[in-house]
Amino acid sequence: MSEEQNRLVGAVIKMSALPDADKVSIRGKFYAEVHTRVQIFRETYGDDGKIISTIHVADDTRVMAETCISVFVDGSWRIIANDFAEEYRASGPVNKTSAVENCLTSSIGRALSACGLSGGNYASFDEVNHAINDKAEAPVSKPEKPKAQPKAEPKPEPASKGKDIKDYALDDVAEITTPEAADGLVEFMLQMASEFAETPEQLKEFYRKNKATIDTIDSDWHEQYEKLREGFSTLKNKLSTEEK
Repeated sequence: MSEEQNRLVGAVIKMSALPDADKVSIRGKFYAEVHTRVQIFRETYGDDGKIISTIHVADDTRVMAETCISVFVDGSWRIIANDFAEEYRASGPVNKTSAVENCLTSSIGRALSACGLSGGNYASFDEVNHAINDKAEAPVSKPEKPKAQPKAEPKPEPASKGKDIKDYALDDVAEITTPEAADGLVEFMLQMASEFAETPEQLKEFYRKNKATIDTIDSDWHEQYEKLREGFSTLKNKLSTEEK
């Protein structure tokens, strides 16, 4: 095995041995944050490693980014992994203001996972919100119209009908030990709230269901709690305006 292979295998082993206490738990699974993956890559390769991101699309609707991981071998740079990420600007409060940053972070995390630096789950905590209720709902079949007396097609039900608040509860979140983890959790909660709530009443339901987690953030991470509170307030005002 070459020296280069030894270095990569060593980094993979180090990432695999990362304790769950250094990850974030969502729904019983542990996810390594992107900054943790970057740190282990840098500890292993130093100046002999490159993380280069390219934005392929950045318009008013969506952002698509690609990240390539390269290492210096035998006098030249060699790409050892790459991966993509895509974000839509209308998808949640985070992407409305920081879609590029969010997309780049996800592509970096996925590219490092392609190198083997995943720590158990390919997705990172920063992008795991895409794995929750992200599948399109099956279309509702429309009743056949009577031939003699056609009736107007029924109006579609609100998208939130049929969504179970239990799927939006974070009562199994592990202890948050870093400001970055607290920031990520706040962004994740605001994303989930925007996906679930279509009325102020549904937003209140989401808040009540996740009160234990929110109280923990309020107790241990005051700055992040203020961001969460402001996010809830903005979403509530938006939902109240749409209801009128």
